[in-house]
Amino acid sequence: MILLVAACSDVPLDKGGEGLDTDATTESETFLEPQPTAKSEVVIRSNPTATSHPTIEKETVSETESVSFYINAFNLMGRGEYVDAERTFTTVTELEPGFARGWDGRGQSLMLQGRFEEAMLDFDRAIELKPNLAIAYANRAMARIGLEDVDGAFRDATRAVELDEESVAGQLVLGRVHATKGDPEKALEWFDIAVATGSDDGATWWWRGRFFRDVLGVGHLALDDFNKAIELAPAQAALYIDRALLYIQADTENELARADLEEAISLAQDPKLPSIIERANELITVLDQRDAQDPKQN
Repeated sequence: MILLVAACSDVPLDKGGEGLDTDATTESETFLEPQPTAKSEVVIRSNPTATSHPTIEKETVSETESVSFYINAFNLMGRGEYVDAERTFTTVTELEPGFARGWDGRGQSLMLQGRFEEAMLDFDRAIELKPNLAIAYANRAMARIGLEDVDGAFRDATRAVELDEESVAGQLVLGRVHATKGDPEKALEWFDIAVATGSDDGATWWWRGRFFRDVLGVGHLALDDFNKAIELAPAQAALYIDRALLYIQADTENELARADLEEAISLAQDPKLPSIIERANELITVLDQRDAQDPKQN
Protein backbone atom coordinates (compact mmCIF):
# COMPACT_ATOMS: atom_id res chain seq x y z
CA MET A 1 0.00 0.00 0.00
CA ILE A 2 1.02 3.91 -0.04
CA LEU A 3 2.51 6.31 2.69
CA LEU A 4 1.69 7.38 1.64
CA VAL A 5 1.68 8.64 2.59
CA ALA A 6 -0.93 9.46 1.73
CA ALA A 7 -1.29 9.05 0.84
CA CYS A 8 -1.52 9.45 -0.46
CA SER A 9 0.59 12.57 -0.71
CA ASP A 10 0.79 12.81 3.03
CA VAL A 11 -2.33 14.70 4.01
CA PRO A 12 -2.45 15.30 7.77
CA LEU A 13 -5.34 14.39 9.99
CA ASP A 14 -6.83 16.96 12.31
CA LYS A 15 -4.16 18.82 14.20
CA GLY A 16 -3.64 18.61 17.92
CA GLY A 17 -1.20 18.74 20.78
CA GLU A 18 0.40 21.66 22.56
CA GLY A 19 0.30 24.02 19.61
CA LEU A 20 2.68 21.87 17.59
CA ASP A 21 1.93 21.44 13.92
CA THR A 22 1.18 17.75 13.50
CA ASP A 23 1.73 17.65 9.76
CA ALA A 24 4.81 15.48 9.67
CA THR A 25 5.53 15.86 5.97
CA THR A 26 4.40 17.59 2.86
CA GLU A 27 6.10 15.10 0.59
CA SER A 28 4.85 11.57 1.03
CA GLU A 29 6.64 8.32 0.46
CA THR A 30 5.41 5.15 -1.17
CA PHE A 31 5.83 1.46 -0.61
CA LEU A 32 5.35 -0.20 -3.98
CA GLU A 33 6.30 -3.76 -4.77
CA PRO A 34 5.55 -4.51 -8.42
CA GLN A 35 5.77 -8.16 -9.28
CA PRO A 36 6.74 -8.65 -12.96
CA THR A 37 5.35 -11.68 -14.74
CA ALA A 38 5.28 -13.08 -18.24
CA LYS A 39 5.71 -10.72 -21.16
CA SER A 40 2.05 -10.65 -22.13
CA GLU A 41 0.53 -9.62 -18.81
CA VAL A 42 1.23 -7.56 -15.73
CA VAL A 43 0.54 -8.54 -12.14
CA ILE A 44 1.10 -5.62 -9.80
CA ARG A 45 1.06 -5.81 -6.03
CA SER A 46 1.20 -2.24 -4.84
CA ASN A 47 1.90 -1.61 -1.21
CA PRO A 48 1.23 2.07 -0.57
CA THR A 49 1.60 4.11 2.55
CA ALA A 50 -0.94 6.56 1.60
CA THR A 51 -2.48 5.80 -1.73
CA SER A 52 -3.12 2.51 -3.45
CA HIS A 53 -4.06 -0.82 -1.94
CA PRO A 54 -2.20 -4.13 -2.16
CA THR A 55 -4.15 -6.21 -4.62
CA ILE A 56 -3.17 -8.58 -7.38
CA GLU A 57 -4.75 -7.63 -10.66
CA LYS A 58 -4.21 -8.91 -14.20
CA GLU A 59 -4.59 -6.89 -17.34
CA THR A 60 -3.32 -7.77 -20.76
CA VAL A 61 -0.80 -5.41 -22.31
CA SER A 62 -0.01 -6.05 -25.95
CA GLU A 63 3.47 -4.61 -26.06
CA THR A 64 6.37 -6.13 -24.15
CA GLU A 65 7.94 -2.67 -24.16
CA SER A 66 4.91 -1.29 -22.31
CA VAL A 67 5.27 -3.93 -19.61
CA SER A 68 8.92 -3.02 -19.11
CA PHE A 69 8.19 0.70 -18.81
CA TYR A 70 5.24 0.04 -16.50
CA ILE A 71 7.23 -2.08 -14.07
CA ASN A 72 10.13 0.37 -14.17
CA ALA A 73 7.78 3.25 -13.39
CA PHE A 74 6.53 1.52 -10.26
CA ASN A 75 10.09 0.75 -9.20
CA LEU A 76 10.96 4.44 -9.60
CA MET A 77 7.95 5.44 -7.54
CA GLY A 78 8.92 2.96 -4.85
CA ARG A 79 12.33 4.66 -4.62
CA GLY A 80 10.72 8.07 -4.25
CA GLU A 81 11.74 9.20 -7.74
CA TYR A 82 8.30 10.56 -8.54
CA VAL A 83 9.20 12.86 -11.45
CA ASP A 84 11.04 10.09 -13.26
CA ALA A 85 8.14 7.75 -12.52
CA GLU A 86 5.75 10.29 -14.03
CA ARG A 87 7.83 10.48 -17.21
CA THR A 88 7.98 6.72 -17.49
CA PHE A 89 4.25 6.33 -16.97
CA THR A 90 3.76 8.97 -19.66
CA THR A 91 5.69 6.71 -22.01
CA VAL A 92 3.36 3.86 -21.05
CA THR A 93 0.28 5.96 -21.86
CA GLU A 94 1.78 6.97 -25.19
CA LEU A 95 2.55 3.36 -26.12
CA GLU A 96 -0.74 2.01 -24.77
CA PRO A 97 -3.32 4.86 -24.55
CA GLY A 98 -6.09 2.37 -23.80
CA PHE A 99 -4.27 0.82 -20.81
CA ALA A 100 -6.17 2.08 -17.76
CA ARG A 101 -3.48 1.12 -15.27
CA GLY A 102 -0.94 3.25 -17.09
CA TRP A 103 -3.07 6.34 -16.47
CA ASP A 104 -3.72 5.30 -12.88
CA GLY A 105 0.02 4.85 -12.32
CA ARG A 106 0.82 8.28 -13.68
CA GLY A 107 -1.91 9.70 -11.49
CA GLN A 108 -0.21 8.17 -8.47
CA SER A 109 3.14 9.67 -9.42
CA LEU A 110 1.52 13.11 -9.82
CA MET A 111 -0.35 12.77 -6.54
CA LEU A 112 2.86 11.94 -4.73
CA GLN A 113 4.28 15.22 -6.02
CA GLY A 114 1.29 17.06 -4.54
CA ARG A 115 -0.15 17.75 -8.01
CA PHE A 116 -3.64 16.63 -7.10
CA GLU A 117 -5.64 18.35 -9.84
CA GLU A 118 -3.44 16.85 -12.57
CA ALA A 119 -3.64 13.46 -10.87
CA MET A 120 -7.43 13.69 -10.90
CA LEU A 121 -7.43 13.95 -14.70
CA ASP A 122 -5.42 10.74 -14.99
CA PHE A 123 -7.63 8.88 -12.52
CA ASP A 124 -10.68 10.11 -14.46
CA ARG A 125 -9.16 8.71 -17.65
CA ALA A 126 -8.36 5.37 -16.00
CA ILE A 127 -11.94 5.04 -14.76
CA GLU A 128 -13.31 6.04 -18.16
CA LEU A 129 -11.28 3.26 -19.74
CA LYS A 130 -12.04 0.68 -17.05
CA PRO A 131 -15.08 1.63 -14.92
CA ASN A 132 -14.58 -1.28 -12.52
CA LEU A 133 -10.94 -0.46 -11.67
CA ALA A 134 -11.18 -0.23 -7.89
CA ILE A 135 -7.67 1.10 -7.37
CA ALA A 136 -8.38 4.11 -9.59
CA TYR A 137 -11.38 5.05 -7.44
CA ALA A 138 -9.31 4.60 -4.28
CA ASN A 139 -6.49 6.75 -5.64
CA ARG A 140 -8.92 9.40 -6.84
CA ALA A 141 -10.40 9.41 -3.33
CA MET A 142 -6.90 10.11 -2.01
CA ALA A 143 -6.47 12.96 -4.47
CA ARG A 144 -9.82 14.40 -3.40
CA ILE A 145 -8.60 14.35 0.20
CA GLY A 146 -5.62 16.40 -0.95
CA LEU A 147 -8.03 18.85 -2.59
CA GLU A 148 -10.20 18.93 0.56
CA ASP A 149 -13.13 17.46 -1.35
CA VAL A 150 -14.38 15.33 1.54
CA ASP A 151 -17.73 14.41 -0.02
CA GLY A 152 -16.09 13.41 -3.30
CA ALA A 153 -13.51 11.36 -1.41
CA PHE A 154 -16.31 9.57 0.41
CA ARG A 155 -18.07 8.72 -2.85
CA ASP A 156 -14.93 7.40 -4.52
CA ALA A 157 -13.74 5.46 -1.49
CA THR A 158 -17.17 3.89 -1.09
CA ARG A 159 -17.12 2.84 -4.75
CA ALA A 160 -13.62 1.40 -4.36
CA VAL A 161 -14.76 -0.75 -1.44
CA GLU A 162 -17.88 -1.82 -3.35
CA LEU A 163 -15.70 -3.02 -6.22
CA ASP A 164 -13.06 -4.55 -3.96
CA GLU A 165 -14.00 -5.17 -0.34
CA GLU A 166 -10.29 -5.49 0.48
CA SER A 167 -9.39 -2.07 -0.91
CA VAL A 168 -7.16 -0.86 1.90
CA ALA A 169 -6.80 2.60 0.38
CA GLY A 170 -10.58 2.90 0.19
CA GLN A 171 -10.91 1.79 3.80
CA LEU A 172 -8.29 4.28 4.96
CA VAL A 173 -9.96 7.16 3.13
CA LEU A 174 -13.30 6.25 4.69
CA GLY A 175 -11.62 6.34 8.09
CA ARG A 176 -10.16 9.74 7.30
CA VAL A 177 -13.49 11.07 6.02
CA HIS A 178 -15.39 10.01 9.13
CA ALA A 179 -12.67 11.52 11.33
CA THR A 180 -12.97 14.80 9.42
CA LYS A 181 -16.75 14.73 9.79
CA GLY A 182 -16.47 14.31 13.55
CA ASP A 183 -17.41 10.64 13.84
CA PRO A 184 -14.35 9.08 15.51
CA GLU A 185 -16.16 5.84 16.34
CA LYS A 186 -16.94 5.14 12.69
CA ALA A 187 -13.48 6.35 11.69
CA LEU A 188 -11.81 3.90 14.06
CA GLU A 189 -13.98 1.11 12.71
CA TRP A 190 -12.64 1.74 9.18
CA PHE A 191 -9.04 2.15 10.35
CA ASP A 192 -9.32 -1.15 12.23
CA ILE A 193 -10.69 -2.85 9.10
CA ALA A 194 -7.79 -1.44 7.06
CA VAL A 195 -5.24 -2.72 9.58
CA ALA A 196 -6.88 -6.16 9.59
CA THR A 197 -6.93 -6.26 5.79
CA GLY A 198 -3.41 -4.92 5.27
CA SER A 199 -1.68 -6.00 8.46
CA ASP A 200 1.62 -6.58 6.64
CA ASP A 201 1.62 -3.03 5.26
CA GLY A 202 3.24 -0.31 7.35
CA ALA A 203 0.94 2.30 5.82
CA THR A 204 -2.18 0.98 7.53
CA TRP A 205 -0.59 1.11 10.98
CA TRP A 206 0.81 4.56 10.22
CA TRP A 207 -2.58 6.00 9.25
CA ARG A 208 -4.25 4.57 12.33
CA GLY A 209 -1.39 5.77 14.51
CA ARG A 210 -1.88 9.32 13.25
CA PHE A 211 -5.59 9.01 14.01
CA PHE A 212 -4.86 7.86 17.57
CA ARG A 213 -2.38 10.70 18.03
CA ASP A 214 -4.08 13.61 16.30
CA VAL A 215 -7.79 12.90 16.75
CA LEU A 216 -8.23 10.66 19.79
CA GLY A 217 -5.13 11.83 21.65
CA VAL A 218 -4.31 8.28 22.80
CA GLY A 219 -0.54 8.38 22.88
CA HIS A 220 0.24 4.79 23.87
CA LEU A 221 -1.91 3.35 21.09
CA ALA A 222 -0.39 5.76 18.59
CA LEU A 223 3.09 4.68 19.70
CA ASP A 224 2.20 1.00 19.30
CA ASP A 225 1.03 1.65 15.73
CA PHE A 226 4.04 3.78 14.80
CA ASN A 227 6.35 1.11 16.19
CA LYS A 228 4.61 -1.53 14.09
CA ALA A 229 4.75 0.66 10.98
CA ILE A 230 8.49 1.16 11.42
CA GLU A 231 9.00 -2.55 12.05
CA LEU A 232 7.31 -3.28 8.70
CA ALA A 233 8.86 -0.39 6.76
CA PRO A 234 12.09 0.64 8.50
CA ALA A 235 13.41 2.63 5.51
CA GLN A 236 10.52 5.13 5.40
CA ALA A 237 11.70 8.46 6.79
CA ALA A 238 8.23 9.93 7.35
CA LEU A 239 7.42 7.26 9.92
CA TYR A 240 10.28 8.35 12.18
CA ILE A 241 9.12 11.96 12.02
CA ASP A 242 5.62 11.01 13.13
CA ARG A 243 6.94 8.94 16.03
CA ALA A 244 9.30 11.75 16.99
CA LEU A 245 6.41 14.19 16.98
CA LEU A 246 4.54 11.91 19.37
CA TYR A 247 7.53 11.90 21.72
CA ILE A 248 7.77 15.69 21.50
CA GLN A 249 4.09 16.12 22.31
CA ALA A 250 4.54 13.88 25.35
CA ASP A 251 7.52 16.06 26.40
CA THR A 252 9.17 13.10 28.12
CA GLU A 253 11.33 11.33 25.54
CA ASN A 254 13.35 14.08 23.91
CA GLU A 255 16.37 11.90 23.24
CA LEU A 256 14.24 9.26 21.56
CA ALA A 257 12.65 12.01 19.49
CA ARG A 258 16.05 13.35 18.48
CA ALA A 259 17.24 9.88 17.47
CA ASP A 260 14.17 9.42 15.28
CA LEU A 261 14.63 12.80 13.63
CA GLU A 262 18.27 12.10 12.88
CA GLU A 263 17.29 8.75 11.38
CA ALA A 264 14.65 10.46 9.22
CA ILE A 265 17.23 12.93 7.90
CA SER A 266 19.62 10.10 7.11
CA LEU A 267 16.95 8.12 5.24
CA ALA A 268 15.80 11.21 3.32
CA GLN A 269 19.19 11.74 1.67
CA ASP A 270 18.80 9.27 -1.20
CA PRO A 271 16.52 9.95 -2.90
CA LYS A 272 16.50 13.48 -1.58
CA LEU A 273 13.27 14.36 0.23
CA PRO A 274 13.66 18.06 1.03
CA SER A 275 10.38 18.54 2.89
CA ILE A 276 11.14 15.66 5.26
CA ILE A 277 14.61 17.01 5.97
CA GLU A 278 13.18 20.48 6.55
CA ARG A 279 10.49 19.17 8.90
CA ALA A 280 12.98 17.08 10.86
CA ASN A 281 15.26 20.09 11.29
CA GLU A 282 12.31 22.20 12.47
CA LEU A 283 11.53 19.65 15.16
CA ILE A 284 15.19 19.36 16.17
CA THR A 285 15.12 23.13 16.71
CA VAL A 286 12.14 22.63 19.05
CA LEU A 287 14.15 20.07 21.00
CA ASP A 288 17.19 22.37 21.13
CA GLN A 289 15.04 25.15 22.56
CA ARG A 290 13.63 22.83 25.20
CA ASP A 291 17.11 21.63 26.14
CA ALA A 292 18.26 25.22 26.48
CA GLN A 293 15.36 26.02 28.77
CA ASP A 294 15.70 22.90 30.90
CA PRO A 295 18.87 20.90 30.25
CA LYS A 296 17.90 18.39 32.97
CA GLN A 297 14.67 17.23 31.31
CA ASN A 298 16.53 14.54 29.37
